[in-house]
Amino acid sequence: MAYTAKSFVDGTNLTDTVATYYTVPVATKSLIKKATFCNDNTFAVTVTINLVPSGSTAAYGNQITKTKALSAAETWSCPDIENHVLEAGGFISMLASVTAKVGVRISGFEIV
Repeated sequence: MAYTAKSFVDGTNLTDTVATYYTVPVATKSLIKKATFCNDNTFAVTVTINLVPSGSTAAYGNQITKTKALSAAETWSCPDIENHVLEAGGFISMLASVTAKVGVRISGFEIV
């Protein structure tokens, strides 16, 4: 079993619609180690995060963080998704209440 350090989401701005930001490759598992969000807006913005199993869609049952409010100019390290494992075909889905104002970086390990 090989562990490869990986940036799953690398400095991407979230949109205000649900979108997939990372999908686990075939025959691989992913271990999330760190997720950091930065609100570049002059007012609070909310963030919602789903860790979705393969074959599913982003829904209430796989929400990890729901409408977490980030204050203006706040940087937040999200403990909610740290150390979660996603199986092959699973994905990270997110949205913000305002497009292009919250940057995100998520990293961890891909396990083959």
